[in-house]
Amino acid sequence: MKNIFLFIALTLGFTCSSQHKNKGIVKLRQPSAETKRSSFETYIDNEDYFIKTFDVNKDSISDKIVSNKPYQGENLFIFLGNKQGKYTLALETRNFSEDGGNVINDILPISGNKGFTIKTSFPDRGYYEKEYHIILDNNIWLLKNIIYKTMSDISQDAVKYICDVPQNIDIQKSGWTDKIIPIPEENVRAKKCRVEKSQNKTAFYIQDSDGFTNLRKEKNSSSQILQKINTGEQVEVLDQNGDWWLVVSKEGKKGYVHKSRIKSE
Repeated sequence: MKNIFLFIALTLGFTCSSQHKNKGIVKLRQPSAETKRSSFETYIDNEDYFIKTFDVNKDSISDKIVSNKPYQGENLFIFLGNKQGKYTLALETRNFSEDGGNVINDILPISGNKGFTIKTSFPDRGYYEKEYHIILDNNIWLLKNIIYKTMSDISQDAVKYICDVPQNIDIQKSGWTDKIIPIPEENVRAKKCRVEKSQNKTAFYIQDSDGFTNLRKEKNSSSQILQKINTGEQVEVLDQNGDWWLVVSKEGKKGYVHKSRIKSE
């Protein structure tokens, strides 16, 4: 019986002592992930993001555009500034990257209009660039148009297609990306797009520390060797997809060379 009373007394004493120690302690509430996401300070000196500064809404006050760096994500945030030097989140959208395929290159102001232009490219497709023009119209963020830029092919007679495609999509509504109108199909591209002749065709040369490289029949290093091409010799590149490029030597032989052995000027 004495042991039971002793246990109860010790328990009550421990509880009172704990309550006394905790009395007056205020637990700090940590900011939520959503709060951090909507704060401009979150992205300062953040290695996953880059920041552009210019007057987006044309009120003579600098604003901040925050975007994931290439291959780091698709987030893009617009923070509008005020006279007190503070920034308020005005738009959260995407930077039009595509899982490492379409890569963001730059974000620029639009002359004379509220808004900005996002420039991207698709490195693995040769010359393929896009310009997304986003404007602020009556407090609505609109994807006004997309300018697609690509080549007809990589031959000597290739032309450049510049396709300005109207969009007029409210990018704050759900499902807006499904409404994007793509570049016109190849069979009508010459009619619907501006056509420019290529003025500066890229020249490709062999560069190999061994003094030559092998022109192979297939896309692998164990394939049949069709010809040895000396370092410094020019080749015509027909296809740049993958690690092995389809080329034509000055002797007219067609085969594959690893892209690491080809330089361009």
